[in-house]
Amino acid sequence: MSGYGLRKPTLLWAVIAGGTAVAVLAMVLGINHGTSAAQSAGDLAILAAVLLATVSCARAARRKDESSRAWWVMALATLIWTIGQSIWTFYGLTLDHDYPYPSAADAAFVGYSIPAAIGLYLFPRPKVSRVAFLRGLLDAAVIASAVLFISWATVLGSMYKAEGQDPLVHLTGLAYPVADIVMVSLVLMLTMRTAPGERLRWVCLGGGLLVLAITDSTYVDQTSDGVTGLTGTPLAAGWIAAFLLIAVAPLVPYAPRPRTDRRLYTLALELLPYVPVFGAVMVAPIRVGRPGDPFLQTVGLTVLALAVTRQILMILENINLTRDLESKVAERTAELEGLGAIVNSSADAIVGKTLDGVITSWNPGAERIYGYSAAEAIGRNVSFVIPHELQDEENQLMAAIRAGGETHSYETTRLRIDGSPVPVSITMSPIRGTDGIRGVATIAQDITERRIAQAELVTAREAAEEASRLKSEFLATMSHEIRTPMNGVIGLTGLLLDTPLEEAQRQYAEGVKGAGEALLTLINDILDFSKLEAGKVDLDPVPFNPRTLVEELAVLLAEPAQAKGLELIAYCRPEVPGMLVGDVGRIRQILLNLASNAVKFTPSGEVVISVKVVEQESTNVRVRFEVRDTGIGIEAADHLRLFESFSQADASTTRRYGGTGLGLAISRRLTEVMDGEIGVDSSLGNGSTFWATLPLAVSGPAAVPPSVSPEQLTGLRVLVVDDNSTNRLVLTAQLAGWRMNPEAVGDAQQGLDRCREEAAAGRPFDIAVLDMCMPDMNGLELAHKLSTDVALESTRIIMLTSTMNVDKAELVAAGVREWLTKPVRSSEFYDRLMRLVAARPLAAPAVSPAIPVTISQPSHGLILVVEDNEVNQLVARSMVAKLGYEADVVADGSEAVAATAAKEYAAVLMDCHMPVMDGFEATKAIRARNDGRRRLPVIAMTAGALDEDRERCLAAGMDDYLTKPVDVDTLDQVLSRWIPESSEEDAGPALDPARLETLRDLGPADGLGLLPAMAQAFRQDIQPSLQALRQALDNGSGEAFRQVVHKLKGAAANIGAARAARMCEELERSSSSGKPVDSALMAGLEAELALVDKALDDALSVAS
Repeated sequence: MSGYGLRKPTLLWAVIAGGTAVAVLAMVLGINHGTSAAQSAGDLAILAAVLLATVSCARAARRKDESSRAWWVMALATLIWTIGQSIWTFYGLTLDHDYPYPSAADAAFVGYSIPAAIGLYLFPRPKVSRVAFLRGLLDAAVIASAVLFISWATVLGSMYKAEGQDPLVHLTGLAYPVADIVMVSLVLMLTMRTAPGERLRWVCLGGGLLVLAITDSTYVDQTSDGVTGLTGTPLAAGWIAAFLLIAVAPLVPYAPRPRTDRRLYTLALELLPYVPVFGAVMVAPIRVGRPGDPFLQTVGLTVLALAVTRQILMILENINLTRDLESKVAERTAELEGLGAIVNSSADAIVGKTLDGVITSWNPGAERIYGYSAAEAIGRNVSFVIPHELQDEENQLMAAIRAGGETHSYETTRLRIDGSPVPVSITMSPIRGTDGIRGVATIAQDITERRIAQAELVTAREAAEEASRLKSEFLATMSHEIRTPMNGVIGLTGLLLDTPLEEAQRQYAEGVKGAGEALLTLINDILDFSKLEAGKVDLDPVPFNPRTLVEELAVLLAEPAQAKGLELIAYCRPEVPGMLVGDVGRIRQILLNLASNAVKFTPSGEVVISVKVVEQESTNVRVRFEVRDTGIGIEAADHLRLFESFSQADASTTRRYGGTGLGLAISRRLTEVMDGEIGVDSSLGNGSTFWATLPLAVSGPAAVPPSVSPEQLTGLRVLVVDDNSTNRLVLTAQLAGWRMNPEAVGDAQQGLDRCREEAAAGRPFDIAVLDMCMPDMNGLELAHKLSTDVALESTRIIMLTSTMNVDKAELVAAGVREWLTKPVRSSEFYDRLMRLVAARPLAAPAVSPAIPVTISQPSHGLILVVEDNEVNQLVARSMVAKLGYEADVVADGSEAVAATAAKEYAAVLMDCHMPVMDGFEATKAIRARNDGRRRLPVIAMTAGALDEDRERCLAAGMDDYLTKPVDVDTLDQVLSRWIPESSEEDAGPALDPARLETLRDLGPADGLGLLPAMAQAFRQDIQPSLQALRQALDNGSGEAFRQVVHKLKGAAANIGAARAARMCEELERSSSSGKPVDSALMAGLEAELALVDKALDDALSVAS
């Protein structure tokens, strides 16, 4: 059913406004009736009303619902009337209201009734039984006869008997009441058969047609009595009201809950046929008694007979309905009792219907899903819950069940009581009886939540994919933009360290390089964040020294710590094994996050980075890394939230200290990936201790750093003077670990007193370790007093300073023999102690020796470096030279294409993003060139670090992949893979001389023998074979690859190319084992075949 229409309040106001307008017009016309102005106003008002009705019916017809055809026909009927009214109004305005009769207007006024009657019949109505249909025919006959009786008695009879009239005038006069009789009869009859939800709409439409018919009959009766100008009288309000009601009818909404429980309404429908009969009875005493009315008497008797017959038929229908009712009810009750509990308890809609679609059962599940009660649904055709566009689908399934009786399951859409769609999963099964299929059972499951969940899943997946795409784009851009300058920073710093440097300069340079490498590690970890979120991350366990790890971290953070006046201490407990196995890069990432936060959030005091063992087995330990600070502290309620993404203790922390809050979240996930735990012990205002425990394997012992026997330190007495208790603890633990006898005091005066006391007792301290910055008396003043005291001249002094900006001459003048910058590295501390013990000369600010850059002679080969950044050109050229290669440098891809065409290179280092032509296009151009030379190894050297970047490089034809910043060792490994070093074994000839001699001896006695023919056959086969091998690799066809390489192996062996044959055999064996083909070996085969080709030229020329 259609759900279109105005809301009830709007409709009510429209009816009130229309009624008021009609009433006002009737009053105006009543006051000015009969005047020319009144007639013109009445004609135009009627024309406007009928035009409104036409437009309203046409709009309703465009809704494409069950009533569309009926509304189109009704629109045609009102359009015909509109034409007639237009002609009528034209006559009135042009002929001074002297209307010709009959005219074309009268033909339209009468002719509209034909499409109107057809339109009324086309409106959808519920299907009825044959008995009910027969009773409907009797109802129509009773209504039509009664209306005819009334019309004949009031209008039609007198007009029919009128004499002296023109025949056309007489027929036109009779046509009006006859058409009115038809319309009134149809309206009253069809009103009884209207669908419940359409009755209010039908009342408006039928009421309008009834008012129109009554107004027409009144008009004809008045006209026959000689009255003129009726359109200028209150009678015009009848036509206007009629068409306004017709215009309102399409606007009435479908009633989703027809009130079928109103007994008075139901009784009124049953008594509706008797209304005209009642009217006829009222008219009969007035007219029937008059002489000369035999027709009227006949019609009256007919009405009476039809009414009695209808009543008899109703009695017979009731008897048929009640026959065997008790037995059927008992049978039905027993059947329902067996299934009622199951059906009524089901949450699904279980609906029974006849093969014609009439609902016979409707369980509570159906009430819940569709909203209709059983009383509202049973007896109706199921089409009221099926969308119009799905009616054909329903009809096809019903036809299939009637034909074959198969069960059908499908998902579709149904309509709720409010017109909203509900997605359902339906199973439709036939109900079988003794006489075959007698109905259909439908089980409908509401799948709204499933659809919502599916839609949410799709939306979430699309959102996740979009977020992942945006994140990948951001990370790729960030990685590329940072790695490009980082390549220059790390590369040039590495080159700087290969030059002569002062000690301070070397430490600065090493700090820069270490910081750059740490930043690179950070970048890599951020790029892995998506993997961490998914619980997937690759670990790279390698042996590492935990002591070196924490000390290097301290060095990285020394500058910001010194800027805030913080004591930064790195301490590895003696029980920690010297070498552990773990992902040192990930561990460094975790500790760097924790330690940098500690420095950031500590305004004064100290930060201690320490390592200890909490659990140990034979080959495994559980190590606890701690970062303790004296900073602002954290409330207990905020501890867990700290390790969430983009979270800090509170908003004020972000405003004051900055940061994204991502570091601790990454640390937590990295720790969990390594099967560890991470946490914090802290309270507000009392500092914090962040810790991470990790299970690690024990590797071999750490390398012994000094060159002098450590026994020289055993038993030496050392005095540590430092106002920081943690520093005293760390230094004494380190000294005790080297079998020395340390003692510690907290200020310079105590230190001076202890030195003098021990010297007076004849056991002076061997070494004094002094802190530079102490209250009251600083370390420099203490050193001066110790060095100028004759009794203490045997005590050697090491100074610890928090800055490298010290006056070295002042230190020497104070008697300081060695000095160290905090945080103290264990290895450097050890070295200074050993130098003191070995009685080496005073450590002056000497220049560190340069690390020589050796270039092997002869060169390993010529490398083409393709790079547009001048700094990176310098770095790449220097690295290549350091590895023993010569290098040419070009600035873009087009120059690379030209250079590789003009000269033979061992390999190409190709940047990917360059102006003019990028590395991808350049590689494609190099690969597309078929000049008969060996495959040139092209190695990507790019700032892109994502998997997608690697795949794109390999897809463009590149052979390997290096991520900026490029490490020298990694570059050496890659170049060695693609440019194998020549060995003495491989330095031999490409062709076996003995085999060549054998081929010359066979065949013609011309000194060449079979060699020319064999050489020609081999050469003709080389390029097609190589092309077939490349195609097999591209297509992933292992079998085709093995066949071609096996054939090439035989050809190479026959011609005497032993090395080429061995390479083919290795490739064949690798492919047969299912392993990926070694691209470097493939490139080597191409190079070897090029040597074979040249060797054949030499062999043929020598023979000739």
